[in-house]
Parts: sequence; structure tokens; C-alpha cells
Amino acid sequence: MRSSGINSGSVLRRLPQTLLLVVVAFVVFLPLLWMLLTSFKETAEIYHQPMTILPEHPTLAQYQGITKQALLFPTYMKNSFLVTTISVLIVTIVAILAGYAFGRLHFKGRDFLFVSFLFILGVPNVVFLIPVYLMLSSFKLLNSYLGLILPYVALNLPIAILILRGTFRGIPPELEEASRIDGADVVQTLILVMLPLARAGLASAIVFTFLSIWEEFLFAVTLMTKAELLPISVGINFLKDEASSWAFGTLSAVIVLSVLPALVLFVLAQRYYVAGFLEGALKG
Repeated sequence: MRSSGINSGSVLRRLPQTLLLVVVAFVVFLPLLWMLLTSFKETAEIYHQPMTILPEHPTLAQYQGITKQALLFPTYMKNSFLVTTISVLIVTIVAILAGYAFGRLHFKGRDFLFVSFLFILGVPNVVFLIPVYLMLSSFKLLNSYLGLILPYVALNLPIAILILRGTFRGIPPELEEASRIDGADVVQTLILVMLPLARAGLASAIVFTFLSIWEEFLFAVTLMTKAELLPISVGINFLKDEASSWAFGTLSAVIVLSVLPALVLFVLAQRYYVAGFLEGALKG
């Protein structure tokens, strides 16, 4: 009976927090939910008054219309996948090596170098925009995939290193010592022992980097001016400007498809994302 009373009391104490989280989640996901429902409506129903919430006659016509009314949408998605995938791959590899070095190895100037490297986290990204633009312009890298990948790697690398450094620091040193006794060198210890144990932090760093790059707008719209090279974060604004000439339902379908890759990745890795991010940030 006492245990039941304690459980009931703890549930009641958490009830306001739970309700607040539900309200916040509803407000955050409401625009996406509305776009999702709109994308399955017929065009006449979208503009019908009074408005309907659920589609009366669900249809895929809006998604089929993308091939006719949003011709550059596949190009924008391809560009985003290419730039994001390469950037995430580079950030992940470098962050693993740097995070392990900063977290487990001892060398002169390690802490000073780490703090200096993380200084970029305290500076707004917009501050780097003009210097990056001038630098890429001097190297003839504007309007190129490489010209977008390099800034993305530089801007996302510090937080990824911070997460993985904290993750590696949280692994018991006895496991690393045991592998060294068995004859493993630094690289073998990292790959065979440390990485499997750091999968939560690794997943967190990958998801965070992917989301940050996939939705980035400022650098993409500044460094890319050719339509055939634009990522979806910028290209979708050009599609939005054309909404007056084609159904708003098709625009809703475009938005849903552009958000889908990031949403799927987050759902698949969410069990590791929060734990890994908190662990890496707190112990880093």
C-alpha cells in the first residue's frame, strides 16, 4: 500500500511537467502535421470554406503533381543528400580521431588546444559568413559542392568533437588498459574497443550534424547562386515563390518530403541521441 501511495504521489508531481511537454510537442509538430494533412487533400478541399482538418477524400495527387510543377525538386534533394552525406562522413571521422585524442590521450597542450578549438562554439555562425565567402571566392570555390562542404565541416566539427570527447572520457579506463595488455595498439583499441562502447555518442554526433547541415540556409543561399546546385533548404523557397501558379497542396507535399529524411533519421536514432548528447556534453 505504501509503495502504491509513493508511486501515485510521484505520478501526480510529474503530471504538470508531462502536460507541459505534451503542449510544447503539439505546438512544435502542429505545422508539420497540418502540412502532412494538407498534402493528402484535393485542391478544391484545401481552399474550401470552412476549412477541414482531416482530408475528406485522401489523394496522392499533390505528390504526383511534384513531377509536373516542381521540376527542380529532385535536383535540390540530390544536392542536399550529396553535401550532407559527405560533410557528415568527414565530420564523423575527424571527430572520432580528435575526440579520442582529447579524451583519452595525454600530450602537451591538450587542454589549451581543446579549449581554443571549441572557441568557435561561442561565436555566431553569421560572423564567419563574409570571411568564408571571401576565402572561397579567392579559391574559385563558390557555386561548388566543395565550397559548401568545407564550411559545413568546419562549423559542425567542434560540437561533434565535444560530444565524442565526453563519450570517450566516460568509458572505464580498465577496458582500454586490458586491450593494451592484449597487444592492441592505439588504432586497434579505438576501433575494436572504444567505438562499440561509444555508439550512443557517435549516433548523437551524426544525427546532430545531419540535422544542422540539412536545414542550414544562410551559408547555402550565400555561397550558392546556381539553381542546379542549390540544396533543398534554399531551393524550397524558390518553389514557394511559385505557389501562386500551382496548387498549395503540391507545396505541402514538397515540404513533407523535404523534412522526411531528417525525421526518419531522428526517429531511428532517437534512443541514442538524447543519451549520447547529454553524456558527451556533460562529461566533455
